[in-house]
Amino acid sequence: MAQLQGIADRDQAEALRGFSVQAPRGSFPAPEEDEYYWVDLIGCALYTSANGEPALIGVVGEVLDNGAHAVLKVLLQKAGAEGPESILDAKGRPAEMLVPFVRAHIHAVDLAARRIDSDWPVEF
Repeated sequence: MAQLQGIADRDQAEALRGFSVQAPRGSFPAPEEDEYYWVDLIGCALYTSANGEPALIGVVGEVLDNGAHAVLKVLLQKAGAEGPESILDAKGRPAEMLVPFVRAHIHAVDLAARRIDSDWPVEF
């Protein structure tokens, strides 16, 4: 992996199109309160309290940007005898749900517990 120093102009930057940029986590600035790095949301369990009691919706598999706000792509799960079980669609693929990552629906994010609480309605 090559290390690049000082891109001086647009042409030099254009020559790097398609390359991946990596930075060590230690060089990330600390997020402000109620700000999160998307990578930290991936793998968090999403719960809803839309029907009163908290219920597992699934696990965040990806975070997308729709231009207005972030959207959580949640891999649906249900409680099983030996822990959470994936829900499959009619073709046997993991079922997904898109949930807007906005204050109106996201009430708490606990990265230490890997949990996000919402009021997003869900029907299985």
